[in-house]
Amino acid sequence: MTSDKSLARGPRSKAPQNAALANHCVLVTRPEQQQAELISTLEAWGAQTISLPLLSISPPSAGAPAATLRRSLLELDLFDSLLFVSTNAVRAGVAAIEDYWPQFPVGLQILAIGPSTAALARELLRCEVAVAEGGSTSEALLASGLLGDLKGKRVGIFRGEGGRDALAEGIRQRGGRVDYFEVYRRGICDYSDTQLIEALDGKIPTALTITSGESLDALLALVPRLERAMGIAVAKTVKSIRADVLAMPVIVPSARIEKLALAKGFTAPVDAGGADALAFARALSRFAEKTDPKKSD
Repeated sequence: MTSDKSLARGPRSKAPQNAALANHCVLVTRPEQQQAELISTLEAWGAQTISLPLLSISPPSAGAPAATLRRSLLELDLFDSLLFVSTNAVRAGVAAIEDYWPQFPVGLQILAIGPSTAALARELLRCEVAVAEGGSTSEALLASGLLGDLKGKRVGIFRGEGGRDALAEGIRQRGGRVDYFEVYRRGICDYSDTQLIEALDGKIPTALTITSGESLDALLALVPRLERAMGIAVAKTVKSIRADVLAMPVIVPSARIEKLALAKGFTAPVDAGGADALAFARALSRFAEKTDPKKSD
């Protein structure tokens, strides 16, 4: 799947607010819709960035999945709680809701995973949105007590097709009924050699950002293509960069993705404790400070 806008660059800061990341060039791999905030935040902390989305976001599948989604949307006012797992789920979910509900049903509990998801849900739905404090994962929300007594309750989870089932399983174990609102699909971005050369723009990354296991797989699959693109750019054979990529700090949003990264051979994954841009910048800054030889003396 190729996205013509995949290489669009986010806004550039006029000047860094601080120089905590001045020695880093960060490969930003989030989907295109989520690039701008992370890029601007990293650059405000002094980093250079390379925009290279690894996953694309597209409308949900037609046929039976679309029919299931439509039935759930028509019954929206029969739910007790609606839960949004990501900013992508909020954007696509609110757009889908507005197709069937010109006025959002009242009396529903709205929850979100992570502060960025909650903030966007509040903005678009214009209502209160609950979010777990101190964690940006499904597990943190389940442990927070925000869902309350779930016996006999109906909970709708807005997500992409084929997401994790941990949250739904936790709700069912507590007596709740779960319906998925699968409002978008994820696909792998495909790049030509020319697009990769343009994206790198002569820069070499020193750190990576990853938000899912799919992104980890997509990055590793892309490494041979990056080697080829770099070889074309400098008109000579480029040595294998796989080992270099695996040794780079890779900033991830949770302990679960950190474990996945370790299992796939990455040696320096860093759990940011959340998927928002500020959490990622702070995590890389902490890593940079610990590994700076001048500060370790």
